[in-house]
Amino acid sequence: MSTTSPFDLTAEMCWPTVFFHRRWAEHPLEAPRLLAFLCEQRAAQPTNIASGVAVRAKSPAGIYESNFDLFTKPNPGLAKLLGFISQSLAAAVCHVEGGRVQPQELDLAVVESWFHITNRGGFHDAHLHPNCSWCGIYYLQVGDSGPAHGGGAPNGGTRFYTPLTLGYRDAGNAYLFEELDAPIEDGMLVLFPSHLRHSGLPYEGTRDRVVIAFNARVFRKGVPSSLRP
Repeated sequence: MSTTSPFDLTAEMCWPTVFFHRRWAEHPLEAPRLLAFLCEQRAAQPTNIASGVAVRAKSPAGIYESNFDLFTKPNPGLAKLLGFISQSLAAAVCHVEGGRVQPQELDLAVVESWFHITNRGGFHDAHLHPNCSWCGIYYLQVGDSGPAHGGGAPNGGTRFYTPLTLGYRDAGNAYLFEELDAPIEDGMLVLFPSHLRHSGLPYEGTRDRVVIAFNARVFRKGVPSSLRP
């Protein structure tokens, strides 16, 4: 995409990093039942990090992470949420592809899905998700998450970091290293490309912070499974 500046410079935007966020209209109705279901799942698996993945990247206390098969569970609310996520992700891919593909031409597969319950300073250190093209976070209950009083890191926020690996920094490239804090709101879905490092910042509150996360792969319909990565 080209733009012209007031100084007669033509700007070319290359390799942009795009985020998407969207509220789920059915959240007020479905959230209480989903929260109850996730609490049942947690009670059945008392280990803090049930997935057993990247344990050292997570706080030793204050966080629970489920196994990575959440959307395979038979639950009507989860099925509705998955439909909303699939519709949103298809539209997002259509947008970033510049209309070269339509949502109905896509075959989306959520290959991993899980949930976090955090409190008492629970956090997840900076990381990224390999083996997929898109990732997402759904805020089921933000609790007392929000901007810090007086500035600083938000309480229980999701923070994203530059995908660039440049070691040199000065006033000419400072914009490349800015951190981005995702919007925090009950019922908010955040979609982001899988190459972005991100972290779940420490959370304290009177209510638990509960999020659902997932990794997705996207293919054109008709592509044989043997040709899919």
